[in-house]
Amino acid sequence: MDTFIGFTVEILRLVPLTLAFYVPALMGLVLLKERGKSYRFKATLVLVIGFSGIVAAQLLLRSASVLQTAQIIMISLVQIAAALLLAALTVYKLAH
Repeated sequence: MDTFIGFTVEILRLVPLTLAFYVPALMGLVLLKERGKSYRFKATLVLVIGFSGIVAAQLLLRSASVLQTAQIIMISLVQIAAALLLAALTVYKLAH
């Protein structure tokens, strides 16, 4: 039971940052979907600046060792993937 509660708490700790990653993901995917291929560079720029800004702020707010920094980056990549998935579903539902 303690393992389940610990796992649930860890998952819930990841939700706010996933939602923070959702904003640039949604903006980038809307630009890409609505404007087409000509806006691909702008959409990529929005995604890169948005994601790297959030990860950089997260790393600056935590004084961490090299191992913890690698862990933060890996968890952020998983959160970015989840945010992109949610944004893609949102854009798909809005477009159709």
